[in-house]
Amino acid sequence: MRSLPLIFNSELNCISSPIISLMASKKLEYRLAFAYIWGFTFSDENPSFPGALGPRIEEGFNNIFDCLADFYNVEINRHYEITTEEIYELIKEETSKGMPVIIFTDMYNCVWTNVFKKVHINHSCTIVDLDEKGNLFCVDSAPPCNGAIMKIEDFYESCKGCITINLDKYINTDVDWRAILHNGVSRANKNNTFSSLSKFVNSFNNYFDVEAEIKTAHGHEARASYIIWRLLRISGGRALFSLFLEHLGERYNNTELLNISKEFKNISNKWKINQALVLRYMNNPQDKDILNRLSNNFSFILESEVKMAEVLSQI
Repeated sequence: MRSLPLIFNSELNCISSPIISLMASKKLEYRLAFAYIWGFTFSDENPSFPGALGPRIEEGFNNIFDCLADFYNVEINRHYEITTEEIYELIKEETSKGMPVIIFTDMYNCVWTNVFKKVHINHSCTIVDLDEKGNLFCVDSAPPCNGAIMKIEDFYESCKGCITINLDKYINTDVDWRAILHNGVSRANKNNTFSSLSKFVNSFNNYFDVEAEIKTAHGHEARASYIIWRLLRISGGRALFSLFLEHLGERYNNTELLNISKEFKNISNKWKINQALVLRYMNNPQDKDILNRLSNNFSFILESEVKMAEVLSQI
């Protein structure tokens, strides 16, 4: 059965992960896709979750698909206005050529999830092959799945559309890397990334409420709360931006960018450490040493990201 090794990153979702993974499997460069991923938004309180900070955190913006089209001429085609039978024929055609198809489905019909036949949740997964009975062989990035069979009846019951990928016109030419880099920093500034980050750090230091955060989770489990998985997504975004900088440094022989890439990797790791510490504190709210460490780490992150913006804008 044909498969597709997925690249797992908390910021790559169930659509972007298989596209990036496909390009990687074909040894095609893709790291410019992460040029504009650096951001952070901290919105007003969500009335559905009073007192909780997690639902207010967003990565800011994520236009990986636009970057793939602009920098590499990758075609990502969305198919909504076709029947399920037409989608299945498209899957047969594409997978016979070794190309995956991303389908819009329902977790209720995804046997590899823990909500199979229990809860209806809109989802996407990737079809990479068909078995001898016509069932679909799937991979998935969330929840991670390296291969599982979706029965054809589950496909027909749940599929609402699909995405196909065309790499026939792929290009990888030299770019005005300084313009792209400065545009990435400019977007972060224009979208109030650093003022939002400062507001979040201040709110965390003064208003973090364990009970309010746990109420955002399905089943009221701390590990499933909004703040846990959203902090992980922020960490993932910094890791991807680090890859973008690494690519520029390698391609254009720029040691400074390679060093800054390492700094961003450290920032990503610091976000991930804090995500783990937040979970530990939510399970042990009497341990104020954890809270103090979190406060110091978040302050370090804020200072580091502001400094990186200043350095990158001067390159």
